[in-house]
Amino acid sequence: MAVLIPREYFTLNEVLEEWGISESELGYVVEMGQLTLSVRIYGSFMVADRKDRSPQCKPDFEGVVDLERRDAMRVLRKQACQVASFALNGGTVMTPEGGTVWVAYRDALLVRACEREQFEETALAVGAPHINDYDRFLAFELDGKHYLFTDMQARALNYLFICAVTGDPEQRGVQILAAAGSASVKLSYLFSSRKGWRDVVHPVSGRRGYYMLEPALVVTMRIGP
Repeated sequence: MAVLIPREYFTLNEVLEEWGISESELGYVVEMGQLTLSVRIYGSFMVADRKDRSPQCKPDFEGVVDLERRDAMRVLRKQACQVASFALNGGTVMTPEGGTVWVAYRDALLVRACEREQFEETALAVGAPHINDYDRFLAFELDGKHYLFTDMQARALNYLFICAVTGDPEQRGVQILAAAGSASVKLSYLFSSRKGWRDVVHPVSGRRGYYMLEPALVVTMRIGP
């Protein structure tokens, strides 16, 4: 009889396989702060239980610590990079002055059990916007006008939709292109085959290179196409 062993964490690779999400989706949820990644470290570190306390040197520290979002994104992009500071229970774990900086590897990334549960209850919940639900943007109507887009264009629109409903509607063009899987250098190149795209994708005033989805379209898609 199989016995399930209670676990405090899982490898990132195994949860990705169970979730069925791609590397681009992973990068998105980490960038948006929807998923915190962790690593197991050991050695000499400065540990502060709380931000208002002075760190104490622990020469034989070992444990699972969390990566800051910017560091997690760097590891995902580069496959491996040095990380000098981690988060732990509201405090920090840091490399001591003159010490060897820890190298975090993509294949060694972890997801805490509590983080996994929270992610599955929110980002993966039924009805939550998902990066693979781009088909809603292949064909739709807005204000009596019919729109048709390609798969890649629809992925870009869906990315902007997810960003809008998660509270971060203004996105850089390069991020939109990356989410769509496009090799184009400009958003206008991606949408060059569809003259009506500027009706639904607007440049952000005062933020050069940033775009957002037409608010009326966001409302329409939230209700349901």
